Amino acid sequence: MKKKVLILGSGGREHALAWSFANDDNVSNVYCAPGNGGTAEIAENIAINLANLQEILRLAQEKKIDLTVVGPENPLASGIVDLFRNEGQRIFGPDKYGAQLESSKLFARNLMAEKNISQPSFYSCNTREEVEALKEILELPLVLKADGLAAGKGVMVCETNDEFEQALKTIFDDGEFGKAANRISLERCLVGEELSVFAVCDGENFKILNTAQDHKRAYDDDKGPNTGGMGAYSPTPLSTPELIEMVGDEIIQPTLEGMKDRGHPYTGFLYVGLMIVDGDPFVIEFNVRLGDPETQVVLPLLKSSLFKLLWDATEGNLKKSKVVVSSETAVTVVLAADGYPGKYKKGMIIKGLDSVRDRLVFHAGTLQKDHDIITNGGRILNAVGFGKDLQSAIEDAYKIVDLIDFSGKYYRKDIGKRGMQYLKKGDIND
Repeated sequence: MKKKVLILGSGGREHALAWSFANDDNVSNVYCAPGNGGTAEIAENIAINLANLQEILRLAQEKKIDLTVVGPENPLASGIVDLFRNEGQRIFGPDKYGAQLESSKLFARNLMAEKNISQPSFYSCNTREEVEALKEILELPLVLKADGLAAGKGVMVCETNDEFEQALKTIFDDGEFGKAANRISLERCLVGEELSVFAVCDGENFKILNTAQDHKRAYDDDKGPNTGGMGAYSPTPLSTPELIEMVGDEIIQPTLEGMKDRGHPYTGFLYVGLMIVDGDPFVIEFNVRLGDPETQVVLPLLKSSLFKLLWDATEGNLKKSKVVVSSETAVTVVLAADGYPGKYKKGMIIKGLDSVRDRLVFHAGTLQKDHDIITNGGRILNAVGFGKDLQSAIEDAYKIVDLIDFSGKYYRKDIGKRGMQYLKKGDIND
């Protein structure tokens, strides 16, 4: 019997999830709470406050939802999985304890230290004075991370004294990250290549979906402030079968063992953010949900059923699930509002969407108003291109970008460029 799925969230990641489920033979109905202008076309949007966990539970019960999938991190950190499980509602994601792998940088660092998982040297700091004293001993470059959730923006890389002083001002003087920065993880800055690995976990076992590389900075050539992500591509040329096996054996499996040892088997997505240094993977961060915009390139390449994978994971039966991935490359370019991640305008009418109806465009910050789709956020749309290799996928994505327009449209013009540079070095096979 076909199942009903509820997706929590309103971004591009959630549109990609809705698209996957809407095209899945195992699924009868897809609901998005609250969803966006794009999900409205393929699912039923339901206005809801994601901070009100009881309201979400009531919605799942009223709609007789078979599986709830959590997009963003905040409901997981607030304990929505614990609430649903106590009420006998099937939900995919970690419990509140497990969500600390993302909601507390130091929780994750300490677990990794316990399980001898490769990571940068780190120090827990509570005050500005502690940070300054350690800087004198360790020397630059250093990374300062707010311990708690800061919407993906609580990481500050300090290569110069000026950047270090600015980071201290942002954290301690301006209080930009609020309570999230009550504790700071001060870390040695690793120099290498970034890579993200995405896995589905059932408490004991895991299946790797794919790899991707995000582009965090606002401007071309990785300049400007950190954002939620300006584009991504999958897979990355760095992800050899040997490296993926090493990540599974030396990082993901020990993490699952560590969580099981603590009495909280980890079920859910596990996003492993890595820095590859001289061929070896070091964990920069864990996320307990899929990344955004990486989901928008990882899921379209998944040829097997996402629903079956997640259903089996909630049953503890992941071993019997198959993951079939396309041999193509996918690239997504984020169309943002001018000014993002700072101040930006909303309410601009988006033109050209009709001309790309046969292409893959995921909505992020959009709203349906009468017959128009209007902008309703900083990151607005994700244009997704495909190709037999990275170069052709890049060209395909930017063709879509050119066909869409709205006032203040901004996007990076170099998404995938780093991947092309890896390939040109000649030491990585395409």
